[in-house]
Amino acid sequence: MHDRSDLASTRPLDGHHGHDGHDDARVGSLPAAFRRWREARVRGSRGSSVRIRTTHRHTRETLRWALVFLTVAAVAAGLGAERWLPLHLFLAGGVGLAISAVTLMLTVTWSAAPAPPDRWVLVQRSLLAVGTLGVAVGRAADLPGVVTGIAGVAYLLGLALLGVLLVITVMDGLERRFDVAVAAYVSALVLSVFAIGVGIDMAVHEANPDLRAVHVTLNLLGYVGLVISGTLPFFGATVGRSRMSHRATPGRLGTVVAAQVVAVLAVVVGVLINVSPPVFVGLGLYGYGIVVTLAFMPAPSRRQIEWAGPRLLALWVGSGWWAVAVLATAYEVAVDDALPFTGRWLLVVVVGGYAQIVWGALAYLLPMLRGGGHQKLREGFTATRSWVGLAAVNAAAVALVVEVHQAAAVAVAVWVADAAWRARRVGLQRVARPDEHLEP
Repeated sequence: MHDRSDLASTRPLDGHHGHDGHDDARVGSLPAAFRRWREARVRGSRGSSVRIRTTHRHTRETLRWALVFLTVAAVAAGLGAERWLPLHLFLAGGVGLAISAVTLMLTVTWSAAPAPPDRWVLVQRSLLAVGTLGVAVGRAADLPGVVTGIAGVAYLLGLALLGVLLVITVMDGLERRFDVAVAAYVSALVLSVFAIGVGIDMAVHEANPDLRAVHVTLNLLGYVGLVISGTLPFFGATVGRSRMSHRATPGRLGTVVAAQVVAVLAVVVGVLINVSPPVFVGLGLYGYGIVVTLAFMPAPSRRQIEWAGPRLLALWVGSGWWAVAVLATAYEVAVDDALPFTGRWLLVVVVGGYAQIVWGALAYLLPMLRGGGHQKLREGFTATRSWVGLAAVNAAAVALVVEVHQAAAVAVAVWVADAAWRARRVGLQRVARPDEHLEP
């Protein structure tokens, strides 16, 4: 098989499609506010080279900001900042911007749709970055709650705009097999809007443990978790260069996403009314949904592990930690009547689960986004292939489970240093193919 510089192993339709009567009909069905945008996007933007190059540029630009926030979060944790600060910078800033970049790119690629306009992507990215920074500074400097609240509103608007961009993009799509992934993204964004709303209320008024648990659950399982659940069955096939599992039908995937949405809502309602059974059942259902999602991923063969190595295993092992943390939290709720994600399992799901999955995804995406032809792609995949990083992040997860925090800090430091060095080797600048001249 040959290396490819797009996410093509799941076989999206990337061919050129002209501006025809079907497109005209869809233009006319859009609200007037979007009609001019849609007409401009359709004309001359169906070709694979145009839309793929544009969406890759958007993704590189947004991922630069995501990597900045991920780095700052690691530094804040290393300096001993209060736990909320590195978690906020990591989840809202780093992971939030990475979600923003990758969900838009995957929607354009998988749906065979034109990329959103540059200015709207810039506005959406800026709202997330400014909102994340504003909340961090507002809380760290103990500024008036209204300042933090305004920053939270900016972040909320960035999420809402991302949802609009995803919906408009998928409406333009010619390929419908991946709509379930976009439905998961939009569902995640709806839950995240509620999460940010709770966060704004806590910033302006006095916070309480129940609202914190709701805020964390909506962000952790609703926002980040649903995006990962919607992506893994497709992206896992891409990273492993394999066909999608025959079990991963749109109906089955949609059922899992719907069940996990219901599970998150059950947890939230149970916390708000101070009743444990809905929380326990919701967490159990959600954890089972993670296991089913893994069953819908193509099982990696020895040959695929030899080629993809750590980046493919990170998706599987990270998802395993994610499931373990959710189910262990359900156990604590049932036995100790505790609020969800108030102890060690929060850090386990963030570090061993989400951070590891993001790391594995970026180990594939950074070389692909750089381009430069097959030789550069192979060099990039070699640069991001790190067994040291895989061992370090899982050592950190084990240390967090047994609550040996110094060992976890050392393992995370090794992992972050190794990842930063490898990311710098690849970079986020597009490289021309040998037969191509980049435009200035």
